[in-house]
Amino acid sequence: MTYDLLRTLKLTTVFGNPGSTEQTFLQDFPEDFTYVLALQEASVIAMADAFAQVTRRPALVNLHSSAGVGNAVGNLVAAYHGNTPLIITSGQQHRELLIGEPYLGNREATTLPKPWVKWSYEPARAEDVPEAFMRAYAEALQPPAGPVYLSIPMDDWKRPLSGFTRVRAVSDRVAPDTERLRGFADRISASRRPALVFGPEVDRSGGWDAAVALAEKLRASVYGAPLLDRASFPENHALFRGPLGMSVKTISDRLAGHDLVVARGVVPHGRDAVGGRGCAQRLLGTVFSVRTGTLGWGRRGPHSSGGAMSWIRLDNTVNAARECPGRQAVMRGGSVCASCREPGGRHTRKASVG
Repeated sequence: MTYDLLRTLKLTTVFGNPGSTEQTFLQDFPEDFTYVLALQEASVIAMADAFAQVTRRPALVNLHSSAGVGNAVGNLVAAYHGNTPLIITSGQQHRELLIGEPYLGNREATTLPKPWVKWSYEPARAEDVPEAFMRAYAEALQPPAGPVYLSIPMDDWKRPLSGFTRVRAVSDRVAPDTERLRGFADRISASRRPALVFGPEVDRSGGWDAAVALAEKLRASVYGAPLLDRASFPENHALFRGPLGMSVKTISDRLAGHDLVVARGVVPHGRDAVGGRGCAQRLLGTVFSVRTGTLGWGRRGPHSSGGAMSWIRLDNTVNAARECPGRQAVMRGGSVCASCREPGGRHTRKASVG
C-alpha cells in the first residue's frame, strides 16, 4: 500500500545502500521502481541531492539503520544547507526486539540525524507508515525545502493495510506580505547606490531571469553571496562584481559606498555572511535580507518571507536607480565611473519606472 502512495507522489527512484533491516522494504520491490545502488552512504546522499535539484522534486533515500545514517551525515549537512528536498528512510529492528537493544537497532532513531533534517519521525504503528510518508513528502517540499527522516521498523512492511486515500496536494510556493513588499520597494527606490546580493535560492526558485531584469532596472551592482552553492546571476554580466567574500572585513570593504544592500535568496552562515557581527555597522547604509521561511526583524536586519522568486515582484514596484553624482565626469565608450564603478554608458540618463 505504501508503494502505491510513493508511485502517486512520483517517488519511484530510490537511492540507497541497504542492509538486513531494509530487506522487508526490498522484498516486493515493484518492477516499475528503480533502485540506484551506491557503495557508501555519503555517495547515496550526493546522488539523491543532484537528482532532486535537477528534477525539482523530492528524492527518496534508503539507508541501513544507525550505521548507514551515521555515514551519510556529512553530505546530509550539505543537503540541509542547500535546501534539497530529500526523504531519507532507514530500517529499524522488529518492534518486539527493541526492548533488548539489539546490535542493529537504531537507538534514539529520530535524534540521530538532527539538526540536519527539518522533520524526524518513527511511526508508532505500522498503520501510520503511509501517513508518515505523506507528511515527509510535504515537509521536504514546502519552503524552506530540505531533508526529512523516517525510521521504519522491519515488521511494518509486512502488516496488511486497507486502501490509503489521503493524498495531499502540496504547494512549494509562499507569498510575501504585500505591505512589507511595498515598504521594501520604497526603500530601494529611495536608494542612490543600492547593491544586490543574490544567493542560491534565487536560481533554486526559478528567479534567474527576474533577478537580471531587476538588476538592470536598478542599474545596481550585483554580488554573489558567501558560500554560494549555485549561481543566480550571469557572471559575465556588466553589473556583476564577483563573489562577496567570506570574511567580515572583505564583505565590508566590498560593500563600502553603497547606501543600501539587498540580500535576496541568501542563507547567512554566521560571521561569514551579509550583516554578520560588525559588518553592517561599517556599511554606509542598511542591510536587509529576504529568504524563505522567515518574517519580521532578525539579527541581520528586516527581512520578509515568500522566497526569492515571489519577492522578486519588487521589480514591478521599484523605481530605477538614481544617477551617480559623479556621472558628469564619466566618459562614454566603456569608461568606468571612479565614484561607483558603473560603466559610463549607464550614467547618461535617469529612468523612473513605476
